Parts: sequence; structure tokens; C-alpha cells
Amino acid sequence: MYRILVALDTDVARAESQASTIESLPGSTEDVTAVLTHVFQDNPDGRSVQQLDGVRHIADRFDEAGIDYEYYETSGEPAPELIEAATALDADMLCLSGRKQTPTGKVIFGSVTQSVILETDLPVVTVSPGE
Repeated sequence: MYRILVALDTDVARAESQASTIESLPGSTEDVTAVLTHVFQDNPDGRSVQQLDGVRHIADRFDEAGIDYEYYETSGEPAPELIEAATALDADMLCLSGRKQTPTGKVIFGSVTQSVILETDLPVVTVSPGE
């Protein structure tokens, strides 16, 4: 059995790509527990992780596929919080979906995916954003 920390936000297309990737991993879906995770940076409405569109979508899909999942939410800077959560939750790997950015945009705004890849010792599966 292995645990996958799945970093999600409100984007349903990215969540769909992540769900497809996890469902296609070798082995039985019974051997997977996905930790559906969101790092809140700004949450004026006081929403919980279960209320985010991307999270609800992937949870529904995993219900249909028979994949176990749990929820995790935290606040702060996404990259360090995701790495810390993966360690605290004893994850075996992380699944991220980046945003399409120009090279200049990545330099100016940074990339959570790139930061996580460079800072963690765990395997990271990166998924292309859905079209």
C-alpha cells in the first residue's frame, strides 16, 4: 500500500489529469490512499478543502474508482507546506499539476511544482494541466 499526497486547488481540469494519472498507476487501486491536499494562502470565506471544486471532483471520481482518500488542509506558502505535509503524513510520493506559464512568468512568479521537485527527497509525479 502506498500513500500519495495530491496537491489540488479549484481547477477541475488539473484535478481530472491528476485523477487519471493516479488511476493508471501500476498495481491495484486498492493499494492506494490519496491524500487530497490544499494549501490555503488566502481564505476570506473560510472554505475547507472539501469545498474546493477540484477536490470535490477528484473525490467523486475516486469514489467511483474505489480509491481510498482522505483530506488534508493547511495554510502558508504552498511548496514548503506541501513538503512538510508529505513528511508528516508519511506519503510515498507527491502528485502535482503545474500551471502553464511562460519562462518569464516562472521567473517572476515562481513555480510551486519546481520548488517541490527541487526540495523534496520523495518521488514527484507531475501531470500536464488538462486542456
